[in-house]
Amino acid sequence: MRLDNMLLAEGVAGPEKGGGSAAAAAAAAASGGAGSDNSVEHSDYRAKLSQIRQIYHTELEKYEQACNEFTTHVMNLLREQSRTRPISPKEIERMVSIIHRKFSSIQMQLKQSTCEAVMILRSRFLDA
Repeated sequence: MRLDNMLLAEGVAGPEKGGGSAAAAAAAAASGGAGSDNSVEHSDYRAKLSQIRQIYHTELEKYEQACNEFTTHVMNLLREQSRTRPISPKEIERMVSIIHRKFSSIQMQLKQSTCEAVMILRSRFLDA
């Protein structure tokens, strides 16, 4: 939950409609300074944050696709096996929940590494 909140606050997760650039602009404004050197740094910050956001969304899409494909594959295997032995719907649900639990840990790692990338970016550009 904390990772989700941080990703939303930084504009990495959530709606794509300029939310991230608005968050980056607010962070840049909060750090103060109106010099051209600062504006170059802030545009670099926004560009890097945008790159992180793009990578995050690409990886999240891949994750969702892989999870769906694997779940479908397992469901098909279970259907095939049900021809030779009885498989209850409860067993199938249990297997699907196990798959989703395993995949959610992968999603958590993606969020964790994205948050780390944002924190490193913030420390380089905004805390300096």
